[in-house]
Amino acid sequence: MKVILMQKIERLGEPGQQVEVADGYARNFLLPKQLAVPVTPGHLKALAQLKAQSRNREDRTRQEATTLAERLATVVISLTRRASSEAPAAAPAEDTVGPVAAEAPSTTAPEAPAPDSAAAAAPAFQPAGRLFGSVTSQDISEALAAQGVPVDKKKILLPEPIKTLGVHRVPVRLHADVLAEVSVTVMPQD
Repeated sequence: MKVILMQKIERLGEPGQQVEVADGYARNFLLPKQLAVPVTPGHLKALAQLKAQSRNREDRTRQEATTLAERLATVVISLTRRASSEAPAAAPAEDTVGPVAAEAPSTTAPEAPAPDSAAAAAPAFQPAGRLFGSVTSQDISEALAAQGVPVDKKKILLPEPIKTLGVHRVPVRLHADVLAEVSVTVMPQD
């Protein structure tokens, strides 16, 4: 029996797809649970309308996600957390400046401006401490909502909670085709 699937069914097909199934499977399972409808001219016409509505809805959703992604690109989240006050903050800073100074002679730039420009670009706090807690996707979602940009915490792609001070780029999946990034600055609590 030929049926039109109304929902995704594992190992059978996607919504709107026409498939050939056994008569008993269609009569006893698919049709009573409204997972599929029989192929008739009326159902085919209704299917065409549903596909058009689905495409329009998908385009609208993608456009809204793109607009939200543009807004998120300008958002900077600043969070303060209790952190350890370890002194080895100078050692990592020298390590990050080291490669810049090593590259400077190849571009014939003097070595002295490289550390100054790195210090000017550095935040006002030392980003080397570890947090006593962590910053989770829930925290980021709440901070975004406070700034008027509501984003579900499930859309924030944080592989593991943030446990260090500093600036972190966090990806946000707004739509299957739209990925945005949010800048999260974690500062020590005074």
